[in-house]
Amino acid sequence: MMNKRDQMTVENFVSTGMDLETLYACFQDFSKEEIAEIYNNYKANQPTDAVGENSMSINCS
Repeated sequence: MMNKRDQMTVENFVSTGMDLETLYACFQDFSKEEIAEIYNNYKANQPTDAVGENSMSINCS
């Protein structure tokens, strides 16, 4: 079972656009079910634009 810190780490990776298969490869110590749950919860809570694509703005200053 993941602790809160591990969950937040996985969520941060999801927020960068990492796909589910890559997450599985990066976090092999955790169950795929837990990773998929974090991934799907994150994606479900993201706003989408009219076309259905996620909108993201990054300030690199």
